This record gives sequence, structure tokens and C-alpha cells, in this order.
Amino acid sequence: MPQVTPISGCGAKGPACFLVETGDARLLLDLGYGPQPGLWPDVSSVGAVDGVLLSHSHNDHAGGLKLLSQVGDPRVHATDIVRRLMPREVDAATLPLQGTREVCGVRVTAGRNGHAPGGVWLHLDIGGGLLYMGDYCVDSALYAYDEPPAAATVILDASYGIYDTPREDALGAFDRVWAEAPVLMPVPAAGRGPEIALHLSRSGRDPARLDAAVRASIASLASENAACVRAGVLDELHTIAREAPAIEGPDGVMLAASADGTSGAAAKLVAQWRATGPAIVFTGYLPPGTPAGELTAASRARYLRWPVHPRLTDNARLARAISAQTVLPAFGDAAHLTAWQAAFSPARVTLKGPVAL
Repeated sequence: MPQVTPISGCGAKGPACFLVETGDARLLLDLGYGPQPGLWPDVSSVGAVDGVLLSHSHNDHAGGLKLLSQVGDPRVHATDIVRRLMPREVDAATLPLQGTREVCGVRVTAGRNGHAPGGVWLHLDIGGGLLYMGDYCVDSALYAYDEPPAAATVILDASYGIYDTPREDALGAFDRVWAEAPVLMPVPAAGRGPEIALHLSRSGRDPARLDAAVRASIASLASENAACVRAGVLDELHTIAREAPAIEGPDGVMLAASADGTSGAAAKLVAQWRATGPAIVFTGYLPPGTPAGELTAASRARYLRWPVHPRLTDNARLARAISAQTVLPAFGDAAHLTAWQAAFSPARVTLKGPVAL
């Protein structure tokens, strides 16, 4: 009987890695690293697998590819946008951004996940159907989202636990911060960075100041990666990429990668302004041992959530829409299990495997 087993990613925020066994093939869904420094999935007892399917390029989903040799050096399947970011030595094959492909004898359907360039959810046509959402967002103003098909078992993005604040309320908090600029916002270049720049452009405020990585990501979304974005935003993205000023000092709203301040322009600016300077606002997960975690703990920086993952009601709505019978909430704290069980009822909710498909 086909089954899925969480190797890492259920019960706490950690690297994504799920083993699917069909009877004829063994597949990994994602192979991540982090988001805490030094946190790898334990694949020592997984054995050889026939393929790895990546949902998107963020490190906690695709940053563990150096572990491929421990699972038999399988082929890695990802969208072309994600493939271009992978090391050249990786044996890779293309998944569609929207469509169906056979992988190791399994019919795999992909759709855009509303979260990141080249990001997809994955539906495996085995048993009663297995839907792996990876990370997703239903209401991004920038990234397009496709509704997935029915599946008896779903691995949901429960990164936000039981958070249920309406999007407009969450974004309203940023308007108050931006009114007091200058402010540095470390962001992922291939994620919420371009979305925040778009929101600022539409708000009538001065355009965001961009580092080179965020500007390049916006330019790619307006050109070769345009299939990832919602209809009607390409002209706006072209304008932002062309006309937004560079970061030349503490002025306005500054968007710089990386999101936790450990690398890129953000690391240099955080180090420069660590003791004194403009306000610093982190917008995503705060990994311990990173500038994001340390500066917020010391009250030198603030944390405001820019919503890029589903709310509890989004996940409950999805579970009902696909007629899920079993739900595995991933990437969230196990302390929310009782609340998840109530929200996803009558589906069975579990954090452990193997789960029969």
C-alpha cells in the first residue's frame, strides 16, 4: 500500500522532507535546510530514493541538496525557474509550472503556489491522491495561485499555526511603520521582497529603495519568470525595476536580501547600523542565531509579519475543498494540534507517519 512519512517538517519549524513510497518507487518531497543555521533533515535511515520533487527554491525546501549522495543521488525534479538556481552538477528534470508529468511511474500534477517564483504545489496520483502544498499563499497581490484538485491526503503549510489575521489588517501595520521611515527591511529577493515593493508602489508612497538582488528578482518576474505572476502586474514590475532608486544611505523604505540578515546587502547594512541608525523591521521567520533573531530579541529591530503563508481559515477551506480525509499540518508547532484537529474536522489530523494513502 502506498504511504507517506514525514522525515522532517512536521511538529516544528524545520527543513521540509517527506518520503513517499508507492510500492514501485520511492520519492522525496523537498529536501530542505534550516531555517535555523545548521539544521538538516536526518536522511540517514531513508535509504536510496528514485527521485526528489521540489516545491520551490527557498532554503528550507531546497537547500539540502548536498544530502543527495546519502539517498542514492536521485534525479531532482523542479520547475525551470527553480532548476536554474540549482548547482550544475545536480541531475535535474523539469516539472511544469501548471500541468502534469510522469515521474518514476507516478502521475504528478503541479500548479502555482502563490508564494515564490517557480513555486508549485504537487498532486501525486497514488492511492486516494496525495497533495503536497509546500509553502503557499492564496491572496498574494503578486504571485499567481492555482486551485489544486481533490486528494484524500494533504500535507498543508501550517507555518502560521493558528494565526488568522485578515490580510488587510496585517498590511495596515506596515503603513504605520513606513510613515516613520527611514526603515531597513531585510527580505528574500525571490519571495516577499518584490511583493512589498509592488505594494509600496501602489500605495502612493515614495518607491522602495532596492538592493541589486531584489531589483534583479523584480526584473525577472517582469520578463522570463512572468508566468508566476498575476495578470495585470507586468507593467508595474517593469517600472519598479527600472525606476526604483538604489540604497545609498538611510533613506525611505529599503528592501535588501537576505531575509534573516545573514548574507547579501542586508548583512552589510545590518552590521553597519547594528548599534544605531534607521529602524530595522524583519518580516518573516526569526531563526535563532541570526541577526533577525538576535536584533529582535535585543529590541534593536522589530518583527511584523508580511503574510506569505496561509491563515488557519485558508487551510481549513482548502481541506474542505479537496475533500481531504487525512491532514498533515507541516512546518508549524505541534502545540497547535488540538486547534488543527478542530479546524480540519472531520478529517483526521496527524503529525506522524507512515500515513497510508
